[in-house]
Amino acid sequence: MKSLLIDADYLLFRTMAACEVEAELGDEIWVRWADLGQVREAFWETIEDMRKEWPDDEFVEFVLCWTGPSAFRKRLDPAYKANRRGTVKPIGWKRIKAELLEESNSWLHDEIEADDWLGIMPSFFSDYVVVSGDKDLDQVPGAHYWPWKEEKHWTVTPEDALRRFYEQVLSGDTVDNIPGCPGIGEVNAKRIVDKFNLHDETDCWQQIVSKYGEQMRKKRDWRSPLDIATIQARLVRILQPGEYDTTNRTVNLWTPPTLKLSSVQSEQG
Repeated sequence: MKSLLIDADYLLFRTMAACEVEAELGDEIWVRWADLGQVREAFWETIEDMRKEWPDDEFVEFVLCWTGPSAFRKRLDPAYKANRRGTVKPIGWKRIKAELLEESNSWLHDEIEADDWLGIMPSFFSDYVVVSGDKDLDQVPGAHYWPWKEEKHWTVTPEDALRRFYEQVLSGDTVDNIPGCPGIGEVNAKRIVDKFNLHDETDCWQQIVSKYGEQMRKKRDWRSPLDIATIQARLVRILQPGEYDTTNRTVNLWTPPTLKLSSVQSEQG
């Protein structure tokens, strides 16, 4: 059985934005409005179209993954997503999202985001597809699908996923107000990570910390490069299987391989 793990916030936002209408009432007065019945119909029709993308499968189920307040990341850095405060959602957003959250196959926890659900849920399903147009999800290995991309089906290998993670540790994420390594953008991050031996995670991480130290010294920032790089890594990381306890709703924060190595050596010593 095929299981579609859907980034529901992403899909709903796209659907509602497409259904929203602007109208001029006269005397330079404009309003926005939406027919929520049309939104609801378009949302479910899109999901049905997605399920038909696999006609050879006898049954294609779907799971709606929603974003909560991102509590654990905001504890790591209160500035996380602070740049989004005041952002206007589509008309009727709260009403429709609350309605969809009543669906039995909807998942939302305050601690984590839809991206994290899409990262941890593959451990629950044997045959899954990650459904999202968010490039951050390329941290998640496996089959991916988004009908509005030019290449709507693609596969992320474990190596691709690890590479994407390292790139984001360096580049950060301006959309989520994650600064990353000073002076390193997406292009430079990719160039740096392309030279990594992905089979040696300890060396990869040491190179990342070294790059943080180099760039921070240029800025006369004397904080610990290891501490800053670790926080950035934990902010950008899409949670993977085993990194979130769905019962107790607790996050098992990612630990740098150098710290894991130090811990093992201490125990052996």
